[in-house]
Amino acid sequence: SDITKQHRLKTKENIKREFIKSAAIENYFAWERYKKFNKEENSQLEKGTIPDDFLRSMKNTFADYKDIFFGKDISTYYYISDVSKRVISILKERKEKPDEWWDEHGKEIWEGMLCALTHEIDDEKKNLIKTAYSYENLKSPTNDTPSLDEFSSRPQFLRWFT
Repeated sequence: SDITKQHRLKTKENIKREFIKSAAIENYFAWERYKKFNKEENSQLEKGTIPDDFLRSMKNTFADYKDIFFGKDISTYYYISDVSKRVISILKERKEKPDEWWDEHGKEIWEGMLCALTHEIDDEKKNLIKTAYSYENLKSPTNDTPSLDEFSSRPQFLRWFT
């Protein structure tokens, strides 16, 4: 998937599919790289727990996709800003608001990321992770960490420092 290719973003359904696929693929490769340098952490995942450092990376990835969607990504790649323009144009044609689209589909993007992370572990642990780290649970965390929504609403450059 490549959300920067305009021919892939033609309909509302394309937007959803391409954002889910792109975030999932990025998360999959991030995990592959992470576990090469943190071999013991793979066993933690296989026991049903996402390592804290990697969970933070996942939250950053999710927030980055939200920034790309809304045109708030501060990267210097010109084609990234075109994604938001294209998305907003498609939604406007259908008289839909970007905020409402994200509220409806942000959960599915997160779930796609969890799916990519857990596809190689047994079903019991996969279900444990998908429940413990569900979008709903991360919307209202029980510890002192910010919710996924709060975290992803922070400006991108501030997320890099926290």
